[in-house]
Amino acid sequence: MTHISGIYLLFMALVILFLGRFVTSYVPWLKRWHIPSPVTGGLLCSLLITLVSYFTATRFSFDLYLRDILLLCFFSTIGLSARIRLLISGGKTLTTLMVIAVLFLIVQNTAGVATALALGSDPIHGLLAGTITFAGGHGTAITWGTFLEGKGYEGAMEFGLIAATLGLILGGLVGGPVARRLIHHYQLRGDSQKKVTTPTIEQENQPVTLNGRHLLSAIFCICTCIIVGLAIQDQLKALGVVLPDFVPVLFTGILITNLCDSFKLSMKQPELNMLGDISLQLFIAMSLMTLKLHYLASVAGVLIAITVVQVIVIILFAWFVVFQAAGRNYDSSIITAGFIGMGLGATPVGMANMNTLAHRYGPSPKAFLVVPLIGSFFIDIANALILKGFLLLPVFTAGG
Repeated sequence: MTHISGIYLLFMALVILFLGRFVTSYVPWLKRWHIPSPVTGGLLCSLLITLVSYFTATRFSFDLYLRDILLLCFFSTIGLSARIRLLISGGKTLTTLMVIAVLFLIVQNTAGVATALALGSDPIHGLLAGTITFAGGHGTAITWGTFLEGKGYEGAMEFGLIAATLGLILGGLVGGPVARRLIHHYQLRGDSQKKVTTPTIEQENQPVTLNGRHLLSAIFCICTCIIVGLAIQDQLKALGVVLPDFVPVLFTGILITNLCDSFKLSMKQPELNMLGDISLQLFIAMSLMTLKLHYLASVAGVLIAITVVQVIVIILFAWFVVFQAAGRNYDSSIITAGFIGMGLGATPVGMANMNTLAHRYGPSPKAFLVVPLIGSFFIDIANALILKGFLLLPVFTAGG
């Protein structure tokens, strides 16, 4: 038995990240569909480990304590970015879409669970191919997958990770065509003569100037969130309230950053963004090392069926609810593309959808304000609460 932990686990995760970046740079469709480098490298690593274990007597075990800390670091940065004043700046459209986003999370989970039950499958597959993965992405898939496996749902993480990967691809494939159909159907026009100032994917990846003192302050804030959040979690457990560890850590971050705003204390966002991004990438890479690929063969049919239903649901919801509520204008069509990318894949996919359309039809400043604000932290917060509510339903409490 080969045991991997500590610095060896970190080194292996870094190798996976560099491998993923190398492969992505030479496989155009991976870049086009925005498959994250740790996902590419992690899947290749898990395949290699599976083959080595199958053809030799070598077995691997992993101590994932470091991975779990990285997860808490990531959600700390999400909480520390959740400024109430930014939400207020989005105006009526943002408020309306926040309510609609909550409604969609409920619809998406309901569709997933109903489809799973109709197929005679475990209803937990409906949540795993629902907001856990499609609205939540790979990080949330691993987080809740690990949590659910601890509750006795075998293979939850593997199911969720593959669903999240499908979501990234489909979010990019579906969002643009739906928005283009809306633009032509309603004869909408953007200002195509005006220069598009929204960032491209390449611009978003440009290096930023970091400050050592600010970086230390950001690390201090993250550590504070984790320590205080875990202390709150211990008190909740004593009261019989069971939540994933990241939830109280997330809300601690929200409290800290808004208290700082109240006292005119600045929170340096570039450093927080960088630490959050690094934490998430390493977290995903470490998690994918232990992916049980053999499990997926038995659930592939269920996953595909639920995914097809979810694509149909989000297209109908985006067309008849999101577009209508956002104003039935050009900005609404661009927001719709972002919403589909965000609801099936992740916020970067939604941004890429909007950026492509904006360069073709004209800029939409409102869309590029509203969608990132919803996707960057609001979805994670609302999703955590809604998932907890779904897990209290009799269909889960009876079998879990």
